[in-house]
Amino acid sequence: MEKFVKIGIVPIKRGFTDMVSALEQKNLFLNKCRQIAPDAVALCDLEGVLPEGILYDADQLDAVREYLLEQKADALFMPHCDFGNEEVVGRLGAMMKLPVLVWGNRDPLPVPGMRDRDTQCGTLASTKCLQRYRVPFSYIINSDVDGEMFQKGFIDFCSVAAVVKKARGMRILSVGSRPQPFLSVIYNEDELLRNFGIEVTPYTSAILAKDVQKILETRTEEVEAGVKEYAAKVDVSAMPIDKQRAQQALKLALIDKVKASKSDGVALECWTVLGQAIGVGGCQVIGMLADLGIPCACESDVLGAVSAVMLQAATLGREPIFFADITVRHANDDNTELFWHCGPFPVSLAHPGSKPAIAEGGQGQFELRNGDVTICRMDALEGKYTLMSGQGKAVDGPAKGGTYVWVKVSDWEKWEEKLVFGPYIHHVAGAFGSYSQILSEACKYLGAVEPDPMDPVSRVLGK
Repeated sequence: MEKFVKIGIVPIKRGFTDMVSALEQKNLFLNKCRQIAPDAVALCDLEGVLPEGILYDADQLDAVREYLLEQKADALFMPHCDFGNEEVVGRLGAMMKLPVLVWGNRDPLPVPGMRDRDTQCGTLASTKCLQRYRVPFSYIINSDVDGEMFQKGFIDFCSVAAVVKKARGMRILSVGSRPQPFLSVIYNEDELLRNFGIEVTPYTSAILAKDVQKILETRTEEVEAGVKEYAAKVDVSAMPIDKQRAQQALKLALIDKVKASKSDGVALECWTVLGQAIGVGGCQVIGMLADLGIPCACESDVLGAVSAVMLQAATLGREPIFFADITVRHANDDNTELFWHCGPFPVSLAHPGSKPAIAEGGQGQFELRNGDVTICRMDALEGKYTLMSGQGKAVDGPAKGGTYVWVKVSDWEKWEEKLVFGPYIHHVAGAFGSYSQILSEACKYLGAVEPDPMDPVSRVLGK
């Protein structure tokens, strides 16, 4: 599985405190982190870098910094073995300019006549020092290493780090031109580059059409294999075989360009050009790309693609995202909304009770499954960027053509008010799972975007 992010684990202790106790603590949380780290997360620690694998002196900082740079760590976890050393915490955080997580294992009840580890006391000193150095950081409440709070908090921080890594230096492949009616999806390419390092790579429809034709002529076996694989999962009876082949060739052309341009996501002009030039729409190709871990937005929506890449990173690649229109309020339930699009959702997310199908023009026809869902959208007006996120539950609802999911939330009127005045549009990215806190936490490290969750989120991880 692709490693989305690498976490550098830097155990911290006070220089004069007991080394035996500190080593016991270090081994406890190193073993726990190795046990619970998701498959998409790589870890590196200070074993072999410092004599005890623990940072406790300012003279050790250069060696630690060089090692973390060599390892290409994307974030730092600085667990405190005891009171710790706030000086090295603050200075290392300022040196590395990476997301930082602070936590300490909960101390046992005091024993008369013996010195306590005072772990909680030390994390309070370290976090103040990070603030003095103007280093943003994440925090897990002082809690047991074997407890649910630490486990959830550590995994959530891995997701936060993945979002930050993807958002900094993201590259979006923009395919074709914006459809003329879609004024709502315009964006400022200069601001994306200057504020976030996000680059947009153009890929014209004319060149795409030539690439598709070349694939049809020269890569017949790959095309036919794709047709067969897709037909095993989806009812393709309404789609002529020549269009099935064109669809697979379009998928291959986009994959090739994503790899060649080292893009993280795609914004596709899927309205008119593809049907005219290739003979099939791009709807289900968007779903195919999503199932391959390549987030893709419809209708040349670059900010939509940025949102989708960030949400995909928050999932650590566990499942694909879907890209939807916000369309219809349920007639009989004020807090349930229809998230729909003409057919681009990934087949892997289909409701188990129905057989996915595809229309003649390339539009998927199926409902998504039930479960917890997160919806998000990064957008901007007059140079101010905000990241909206909200959570609800995918529920059964009336059938609809295209691809769709009914989502029940706590207060739809509050959602609609935020979407209207946010300012946001009708396009959003969605994923199964709960990621609003993770997306909001990532914003503190990105700097140029403000979190805008539908409901308040905790300032500490793990809750």
